[in-house]
Amino acid sequence: MKKKIITLIIAITILVALAILLLPKRQKELPLNVISTNPKNNAVFVDTKAEIILTLSRAVSVEEGNNLKTQITPEGKTGIVYQEDKIRISPEEPFNFNTKYEISVIYKDKNIYTLGFTTTPFTQKQIQEEGAKQTAGDLAFTEAYKQFLTKYPWYTRLPIENFEYRIVYDFEKESFRIRIKVPGQTPEQESQIVQKALANLKKIGVKDPVSYYVLKGE
Repeated sequence: MKKKIITLIIAITILVALAILLLPKRQKELPLNVISTNPKNNAVFVDTKAEIILTLSRAVSVEEGNNLKTQITPEGKTGIVYQEDKIRISPEEPFNFNTKYEISVIYKDKNIYTLGFTTTPFTQKQIQEEGAKQTAGDLAFTEAYKQFLTKYPWYTRLPIENFEYRIVYDFEKESFRIRIKVPGQTPEQESQIVQKALANLKKIGVKDPVSYYVLKGE
């Protein structure tokens, strides 16, 4: 009986050791992509001194880190830190005011994600000048943001994302971008996915006619 218990303990120990050894490998086999960002994609009124954080689907090894890079358009002086499953980008000099930026995440020479955001159109000096004229609750920045939400009341509920599609708003084209994430779909299946996406847009308050375009792939 004692011999059986010892054998069982040895077997369990071996299984646990194998699980520990295989876990990093399984983790490494997970596809590397960006699962969230701060600010959100297509955000507006982003502070010119804001730190940009991109969270990856998993931690990156040193070897993988050598194949991972970011490109910022327009270029600027920034500090970039790769920290386990996060990429942190801090402007060494403030971003330009009222400027649309794009940050591309490239892994093994392939673009796996592009983050777009637009900085605030107001300088600190302008805000201070307005503050001298008005009460704190009536700052130009606050009023502009209120006007923005009046025009785009559904914006704070974007992006909409599930395993089939991701929806964001493209301010340049003044249209919703529906990106179909499921590969190998027939035209009929793609049409069904788009109809689901449009139905979700209406749920958050988007009115007809909905201006949109469709892209495929991550």
